[in-house]
Amino acid sequence: MSNNYPKYDQYAKYDKGKKLSLYERIGVFFQNTKRIIKIANKPNRKEYFLVFKICAIGILVLGVLSYVIQLIFTLVNSVLGIGSL
Repeated sequence: MSNNYPKYDQYAKYDKGKKLSLYERIGVFFQNTKRIIKIANKPNRKEYFLVFKICAIGILVLGVLSYVIQLIFTLVNSVLGIGSL
């Protein structure tokens, strides 16, 4: 494990050196899933709208960027006469 999380080893209930069977891997997966669900929480209204605003700004920026790139290529093609056949 990483030195950043020295206490993470206490959650591992299996030996890292041995290869796990399919049944053991499924069990470890469900243990990890249970632990994550236990610490996860539902976002409140403020957090939800913050995420919504960030996503909206990202979509807007990508849309403007793609429009500008399309505009540049259209202008370059019309000046060079590449697109007109």
